Amino acid sequence: MKNLLKILSLYSALLFTILLATKCVDSVINNQTASPFLQIYSPIAGDTVQVGSNLINYSAYDYSGGQGLAYYDVVINDGLYERFNQNSDGTNPAIYLNIPSTLLGTMIRYYVVAYNLTGSSNVSSVFNNIYVKDKPPGEPHNLMLTKIGTNAVNLLWEDSSDNETGFEVWRKAGANSSYILLQPVLPANTISTNDYNLSPVIDYFYKVRAVNLSGVSGFTNEVSTSSVLGPWNLQSEAIGATAVILKWNDFAVNELGFRIQRTDPYTGTWGLLNIVPANTTEYTDYNVQASTTYIYRVAYYTSTSHSGWSNQTVITTFYTTELPPSNFKAVKYSYGVIKLTWNDTSYLERGTIIERRDNASGGDFMVIHTTVTDETEYYDSGLTAGVKYYYRARYKLGDRIYTEYTDETDATP
Repeated sequence: MKNLLKILSLYSALLFTILLATKCVDSVINNQTASPFLQIYSPIAGDTVQVGSNLINYSAYDYSGGQGLAYYDVVINDGLYERFNQNSDGTNPAIYLNIPSTLLGTMIRYYVVAYNLTGSSNVSSVFNNIYVKDKPPGEPHNLMLTKIGTNAVNLLWEDSSDNETGFEVWRKAGANSSYILLQPVLPANTISTNDYNLSPVIDYFYKVRAVNLSGVSGFTNEVSTSSVLGPWNLQSEAIGATAVILKWNDFAVNELGFRIQRTDPYTGTWGLLNIVPANTTEYTDYNVQASTTYIYRVAYYTSTSHSGWSNQTVITTFYTTELPPSNFKAVKYSYGVIKLTWNDTSYLERGTIIERRDNASGGDFMVIHTTVTDETEYYDSGLTAGVKYYYRARYKLGDRIYTEYTDETDATP
C-alpha cells in the first residue's frame, strides 16, 4: 500500500510539472505571435484624397505585456509603400498617405500594416474606391501695384504654382469696405492685369489668389493705390519674432550711402536705425521684439545732398520663432525630375516655400513652388539633365512672415 501511494504521489507531481511546462510554452508562443491593435479612421473607402500628403487618422498599440510597436507600412495599390518608424519616445508617429501626381484622377486602394518589436504584425482593412483629386494651388507672391493713369492701375505678381486653373483678383474701395471678386477669373499662368475706371479720390485695395477644382490658395500680400512703392520699392518681411529684412532698389548713381529710419513702436517717432554703404540693397534689423509693429523708410545721401525718403513699409513680427523645415534633401527622381523631401517641424506653418537657382555662380534664388500646409515633398520637373540645381526652403507663417531658410541642397537630374 505504501509503495502504491508513493507511485501515485510521483505520478501526480510529474503530471503537474508537465501541465505547468505546457502552460509556460503556450504563454511564450502566444506572446511571440500576439498581434498589435490597429484601427484606421480616415481616409476610408469612398473618401477623396489629394495629390501629396494626406494625414491618416488611426490608433495603434501593442498587446498587453508586449515590448511596443516598431513601425508602420502604408501600401498603395499593392505596390507603392512607405514606412513610418515609431517615435523614439514610444509614441505613435504621424503617418501619411503620400499620393504621387501620376495617380491624379484615379481610384486607389490602400492599407496599413503595424509591426511590433517582436516581428508580429496586424494588417488593417483594405480601403477601396478612394478618389485622388489635385491638391489646391500654391499662393502667388509679391503682388505689386503701379499706377498707369489717373483712373487705372496695373497689378503684377509671381505665379508660384504649377496646377492652378486661374487667378482671382479681389478689390475693395476704401479701407473699411468689404472685398469683392473682380470678374472674370483670369486664366492659368497669368501674372498681370489692369484695373480701369477707378475714382482718383478713393483708395483701392487689392489681393490675388490662385484657384483650381480642388480649392483655393492663400492670398498674396495686400496692396493699395495709396501705397504705391515708386522707384524705391522698399519692402519688408519678418523672420519669426527675431528679425526684419528690408529690401529696396538702388537707383541712385552717386550715393555715398543710405540712411535707414524706423519708428519707435511706442511713440511712433522716427529715429535713425543705421547708415549703410553705397550700393546696398538689403538690410536686416535684429533689434526687434515679438508681436510688434515697425515702420521703416530709406534715403540716400551724397557729398552735397540728401534724397527724399522712400515709400514707407509696415511689418509686424511674429509672436514666436519657428524653426525651418529639417532634413531638407534633393535627389534625382527620374530623367529631368528632382524629388525634394523634408521633415515638418512646425504646427504653425502655412505652407513651405521652395526656391531654386540653376548654377553655382551665385545666381539669385527664385520661388518655384509653395506647398499647402503639412506637405513634405515636391517633384521639380522639366529640368535639364546633367545640370546641377540648388534648392532652399522656408515656412510661411503669415503675411510676409517667414522662418529662416534651410541649408542649401543640390541634385543633378
